[in-house]
Amino acid sequence: MKLFDLTGKVAIVTGGNGGLGLGIAKGLASEGCAVALVGRNQTKIDAAVAEMTELGYKALGVQADVSKEDDVNRMVKETADHFGRVDILVNNAAISWGVAPEKLTLEQWDEFIAIDLTSCFLCSKACYPEFIKAGGGKIINIGSAITQKGYGKLVHYAAAKGGMDHMTQSLARAWGKDNIQVNAVLPGLVHSEMMPCFGPNKIGPLVDYIVKKSPVQRFGMPDDFEGISILLASDASSFITGSIIVADGGMTVGGL
Repeated sequence: MKLFDLTGKVAIVTGGNGGLGLGIAKGLASEGCAVALVGRNQTKIDAAVAEMTELGYKALGVQADVSKEDDVNRMVKETADHFGRVDILVNNAAISWGVAPEKLTLEQWDEFIAIDLTSCFLCSKACYPEFIKAGGGKIINIGSAITQKGYGKLVHYAAAKGGMDHMTQSLARAWGKDNIQVNAVLPGLVHSEMMPCFGPNKIGPLVDYIVKKSPVQRFGMPDDFEGISILLASDASSFITGSIIVADGGMTVGGL
């Protein structure tokens, strides 16, 4: 299992203070990786760092708005100063909610593009010098399986996530010579604070409909993404780059 060993590596996980991001962070840390958990909510950051520390993992909390270049540059510097290097970037921070396109305002459109797409470019660019120092790097972009289909009330979200898919491929081409691998993972329905699949805030009959149609007959959980994140962050994926990997429990092939 040496190929999957992340001992001595350092990762930045945006949106790492909860949900899917924290699940990915736990997976990377379980293989020895130190992780910077990035988010906007300091209370959630502190809770996530405490949870990681309790598990015996190395974690640093960094408060930042990743749609702002100054925040992103500070985030990378704080991580590098604290841990001594940066090897892995997980672009996971995102917002999502449905709006009919005819009711979508320019302000809402700009917010989605800034947080769900521009942030990925800013974080990747800011990490590039650290990757060069380290002799290579890994970027894992967390997209969405909705880019494989069309959804009328998610025009803004699909545009941002679709842009991320193509940015992934282009960054892979641009930075392959620098031993930097760039891949995207496209989750389907995953339980999180943003998309609660059970409990009092459950997003309604949509969950049951997707579960019924999906081959695996269930929604995803954050820990379902630990394995693929370890793969794409480790030497085991040194020949995988520019890939768009759908990890949706078969949701899209189920006709959704």
